[in-house]
Amino acid sequence: MFERSSQIQGVNASYTEEQQASYKAQHDAIAEAIADQKRKGALFSDIDVQKLIADHYAFVKQFWTPNKQAYKSLALTYVLDPAFEATYESFEPGLAKYIKSAIEIWADQNLD
Repeated sequence: MFERSSQIQGVNASYTEEQQASYKAQHDAIAEAIADQKRKGALFSDIDVQKLIADHYAFVKQFWTPNKQAYKSLALTYVLDPAFEATYESFEPGLAKYIKSAIEIWADQNLD
């Protein structure tokens, strides 16, 4: 359904292997921490989950600074794009939808 654009591939190609490994490690640490909250039964609105979403937003800001609508749209791709969904589902079943819902709350409370 969705294909990686050549623009995205070109951007990723500009990062060194060390940068790519660092970004992956940062992302994976955040995703795993959110997955842990989901496994504990934390609600999307729980303070610990929302703090982790703030970390996720800070991670995203290394690449671009989304406004509320853009950040929520990114979250929507986590459930609509099979590649994004598979990434998050590899941490915990249902994580893509969980993160999407948590991002929607965080964005509504913190972004314009």
